[in-house]
Amino acid sequence: MNAIVEEPGTDLVTVRAMHASDVAAVVHIDAVAGGRARPRYFELMIERSVKSTKLQISLVAESEGRVVGFVIASLYYGEFGMTETTASMEAIGVEPASRRHRVAHSLLVQLRRNVAAIGATSIRTEVEWNDFDLLAFLRSEGFIPSMRLCLERSVDPTE
Repeated sequence: MNAIVEEPGTDLVTVRAMHASDVAAVVHIDAVAGGRARPRYFELMIERSVKSTKLQISLVAESEGRVVGFVIASLYYGEFGMTETTASMEAIGVEPASRRHRVAHSLLVQLRRNVAAIGATSIRTEVEWNDFDLLAFLRSEGFIPSMRLCLERSVDPTE
């Protein structure tokens, strides 16, 4: 299913379900943004997305027939003792030439529509706390700090 997202102030882009054939474009967009290529990471994510469509809500944005952005999300029916249906946004990216043209906004509009139709009550994500551009973008999309903290501990195999 393709959806043409037409929102005020949004460039016309087609948002569609991600396919296995999108991996090269997704890896390229991510590598340009992050400064390193992670092909195996995205191959696994997209493979899971394609094979497990009931659990994965991953989308790409196309403009003039080219993939210019992507969002990879998963659906959870509860975690850490909670039973609410939520979506986890695991990665999002837009090619540099298409930034500031509301491609990421269009992706999130369609992601919200998709997860709402499935019955999800929220979308969660993690962001490096010093990634100010991404934090500002997510804030503009209505994301707020969660009441839950993500905790981490390093693991030393010699312990």
